[in-house]
Amino acid sequence: MTRSKAADRGRPHVAFSVILRGALPPAAVAGVLSAVVLAVTGGVGAGLAGLAGVAIALAFFTSGLVAVSRIVVDTGNPMLFMAVGMTVYLAQIIALFLVLLVARGIDGFDSRSAGIAMLVTVLVWQAAQIRAWRHARVPVYDGTPGGPEAAP
Repeated sequence: MTRSKAADRGRPHVAFSVILRGALPPAAVAGVLSAVVLAVTGGVGAGLAGLAGVAIALAFFTSGLVAVSRIVVDTGNPMLFMAVGMTVYLAQIIALFLVLLVARGIDGFDSRSAGIAMLVTVLVWQAAQIRAWRHARVPVYDGTPGGPEAAP
């Protein structure tokens, strides 16, 4: 089934919602499980710091996906998409690092546990995002309307 580009422009791009639905739940579950393990091994403070790390990581990566979808959804330019995606991803990683540096200076906050929970969440997010993209079956390019034999 194919839709026209005009029909796709009127509604949010499907690929981004598929990726968000594919990445957010597994990352959230893995993050919460890591926070529970941290709470069992390091105490309640470590578990709460882990939950804070999970919330920060999920907020950063969800907002990054939304930002990329809003910036490049209607352009159709793969180079712009790649450039914006890589820039947003680099900014997210740097921002997460800076948040951990700031959190390290807060007394009573277990930044090590928060960092571990963030790392688990980020790694699972990336793996789930790749899996969701591979299963989304989004066409990489637009084919010609009549197939290969109709091409000039």
